[in-house]
Amino acid sequence: MHILDTPIDFLKGVGPLRSDLLKKELRIFTYGDLLMHYPFRYIDRSKIHSIAELRESMPNIQLKGKIIKFEEKGQKRAKRLIAHFQDETGIVELVWFKGARWIRSSIKLHTEYIVFGKPSAFKG
Repeated sequence: MHILDTPIDFLKGVGPLRSDLLKKELRIFTYGDLLMHYPFRYIDRSKIHSIAELRESMPNIQLKGKIIKFEEKGQKRAKRLIAHFQDETGIVELVWFKGARWIRSSIKLHTEYIVFGKPSAFKG
């Protein structure tokens, strides 16, 4: 048997759960499949922007700062969690439409975080 025909299960660091995930989601069954897998896209997360640099036309970006305040807006199904996020150059609002209870219990105020997302302006 050629090494490229070796099942992905035998690759160091790939356990049964990850092996099943690679097979199911990416159709990677062998070392050869892994070598021939080309990702659909690559998002560069090496640059951290400042709030002052943000433009709505920018693709996904990263910011480094602190959440200074949480608030909830809306009713029932239209409810959303808004966090006021601050760096040295300004303040923006981060919005979550799902998982508000988990987010609020997991994130601590005035602790530094790196956040990632698509900037957009909401008028309303």
